Amino acid sequence: MRFKTYSILLLTLLTILGGCGDYGKIFKGKNASIKFAKAEELYNKKDFSRAVPLYEQLKDEYFQNRRDSLELAYVKVAYCYYYLKAYEDASTLFKDFTYKFTRSPKVVDCSYMALYCDYMSVADFDLDQQNTVDIINEIQEFMNAYPDSDYMTKCNEHIDNLRGRLHKKAFEQVNQYFQISEFKAASAAAVLALKSYPDIPQKEQLEYIAYKAQFLYGMNSVETKRIERLEKAIDLIDDYLDANRSEGLHSSDAKETREKITKEITKLKEII
Repeated sequence: MRFKTYSILLLTLLTILGGCGDYGKIFKGKNASIKFAKAEELYNKKDFSRAVPLYEQLKDEYFQNRRDSLELAYVKVAYCYYYLKAYEDASTLFKDFTYKFTRSPKVVDCSYMALYCDYMSVADFDLDQQNTVDIINEIQEFMNAYPDSDYMTKCNEHIDNLRGRLHKKAFEQVNQYFQISEFKAASAAAVLALKSYPDIPQKEQLEYIAYKAQFLYGMNSVETKRIERLEKAIDLIDDYLDANRSEGLHSSDAKETREKITKEITKLKEII
């Protein structure tokens, strides 16, 4: 997305530098008031790709000694990138604003917008989720810093959504292992997911996969390892039944599997 946005801005600049229209003259000119008026006109028309170069000029060259105007140019540049969906660039600019203008009444808004841009740039659930964890932490820090902010409801919604992605990622990974008969990995991943996300919506299904995969892993093991691995499956079955009682979707299967394991262990002890 950043490459796409830079391409748009580069094309705009080439048009400016090669053109002789009013926009090109304003861009090449030295009158800050005219530049600002044109930038505002384009911004209000949602022509963000042409507004950005003017705001950038005003921010970098013309408004250094005019704090109020400089603040506004910073904010408008950040919002232009946001509307162009260049979220990483927008986040950087919003954060930069909060560092440079610590006393501005816009600090809270820009702090939130930086977080929101990070939130929008998060990878889908099937990609690396480290960024998701980092952004959840950033949002929680924002909420701690501004507990009376009007953005609290939105922040809670963002965190819920991001946690949902983490839950989905964890479950899909476990289920994939299970579907391809990687039973050892499936059981271990299910146990880890349950420990990491005790409130995960797929909790019962993960508990089922944990014991079922461990059972299948044990049954496919060599005889000398089978008892130990099946006993671990019994522990996981007990965990499932303790959590779900007779109301669980897999309660009958859990009890039947435990009976199979008991018979198998009894038989193995007679042989070994």
